[in-house]
Amino acid sequence: MTRAAGATALLALLLATGLPPGSRILAQVPADPVLRGRVLLGDSAPGTGTVILHRVSSDSQGEVDSVRVAADGSFAVRLPAVPDPERSEVYFASVRHAGILYFGKPVNLPVQLDSLYEIRTYDTASAPPGGAVLTVQARELFLESLEGGRWQATDLFQVRNDASRTLVAPEGGVVWRHPLPERAADAEVRQSDVLSGGAEIQDGALVVTAPLPPGERLFVVRYAVPDPFLVIPIPDRTEALEILVQEPAPLLEADGLLPGEQVELEPGMTYRRLTGAALAGTVVRLTEGRAPAEPPIRWMAVTLAAVLAAVGLWAVSSGSPGGAARASAVPRDRRSLILEIARLDEAFASGASPTAEEREAYEARRRDLIRRLGALG
Repeated sequence: MTRAAGATALLALLLATGLPPGSRILAQVPADPVLRGRVLLGDSAPGTGTVILHRVSSDSQGEVDSVRVAADGSFAVRLPAVPDPERSEVYFASVRHAGILYFGKPVNLPVQLDSLYEIRTYDTASAPPGGAVLTVQARELFLESLEGGRWQATDLFQVRNDASRTLVAPEGGVVWRHPLPERAADAEVRQSDVLSGGAEIQDGALVVTAPLPPGERLFVVRYAVPDPFLVIPIPDRTEALEILVQEPAPLLEADGLLPGEQVELEPGMTYRRLTGAALAGTVVRLTEGRAPAEPPIRWMAVTLAAVLAAVGLWAVSSGSPGGAARASAVPRDRRSLILEIARLDEAFASGASPTAEEREAYEARRRDLIRRLGALG
């Protein structure tokens, strides 16, 4: 891949993944269209290199200028114009170190020229055979139904290289590999923040061969599955997993995942959520869930209320001679205790997500009431 082609690939990604808000910022003093920055090798200056300035707008893209890096790592390059978000343009700079191209952050606001622009480079280390073990800092899996009963999955991997060096693939090897869910078909890498050609699907897995510098990298994979009941292998540590299923959809559940609140990502598009944390060396199986059952405690309250009603009817029935005498034979304390237990159960059952302390207090109070009820004989 040529330098210009590689830059174009990343520039398109930068625009697609979101930039600072595009509202116009009016400065009192006109900004000087100069990008001043420094190149770092780890925490020190590399002492050599060439910084390339790139520009992408709605009607053009490509390299604008280049400057040599000073011995202290500093550089200054003049932009054709002050960045204007209303022109949908973005500037950024890159530098090559040890054959690897490193990029700075996108610039599309005048205020960003006031800060020192940094491009960090790193020495390299070869990934072990079969790929490095990396942490998936966050993974979001979207499931959406398609015509014909099939489902489309969009799988976002936020991968983190915690090493101090850029990981590179050994000869004929890979940097990182992660299996996709079973039965995934027509899988393709839709987007990544490395140069195109550095990530692909091989034998049912996402395979990265591009260098991975320290820090976070994003990979987006899309594939089709016959239904949402996925079997998801998670070999590496995944710090946060979130599965979002577009409605309408069957209820889903999985061991190790908790249901979350529904979210509306777009007007009229609601997603149910399952979330998990600190997963590693496991397999998540999405199975058909069951509608939440009526809490047993609520039925206990209803039963006790029915008992109370029956006792009251029996005691005051006008068709039973001596009904008033029978009522007095039922200890008043017994009826009040039964009623208090029923009210306690009903109040607890109608509450939302009680804390451990609230549950402990409820259970202690209920045990005391039942003990007192039993003591009446």
